[in-house]
Amino acid sequence: MINAEVRIFKKGDPKISLDRALQRLKTKLMIEGVIDTVRSKRAFETPKEKRERKLRQRLKMIKKKSFDKK
Repeated sequence: MINAEVRIFKKGDPKISLDRALQRLKTKLMIEGVIDTVRSKRAFETPKEKRERKLRQRLKMIKKKSFDKK
């Protein structure tokens, strides 16, 4: 079960507050990897697709780490 809590402290236009709360929720879910998990569970992933996806993720991490060092 996923527990997520978003607090809204500002008073004012409720539409802006709701939009902001939804954006915060989406950001938190993306950071935790929930959205990626849900997307990956939508359809069956063959072993070949799984290997290729993991390879792309590793290459992306390596590229990011080498970029951060510069």
